[in-house]
Amino acid sequence: MAVEYYALPVANGIEFTDKEVLFILSSGGRLAFPLDYFPRLATATQEQRKKWRLRNGGYCVRWDEIDEDISIPLLLTGQCV
Repeated sequence: MAVEYYALPVANGIEFTDKEVLFILSSGGRLAFPLDYFPRLATATQEQRKKWRLRNGGYCVRWDEIDEDISIPLLLTGQCV
C-alpha cells in the first residue's frame, strides 16, 4: 500500500531530551521516540544533534554531519523503527 504523503503532517522542528527525540509536527502534535531507535543520533554529540535540516518540505529530517535521514511519513505510519 502506497503512503499518500500529501495527507500527512510535516516536521516543523526537532527537540531532544536526554533519552528522546521529539519531532514537532505541522499539525501541532509531537512524535517522541527513544534515542536508542536511532543509533547515529544516540551516539551523536549535542552539537551534532542541533545541526538538523528539513528536506522535502518537512517530510524528511537530515543530519549531514552524522549521515542520518529520518522520514516523517514512515514514522507516522509505523514503517520506520
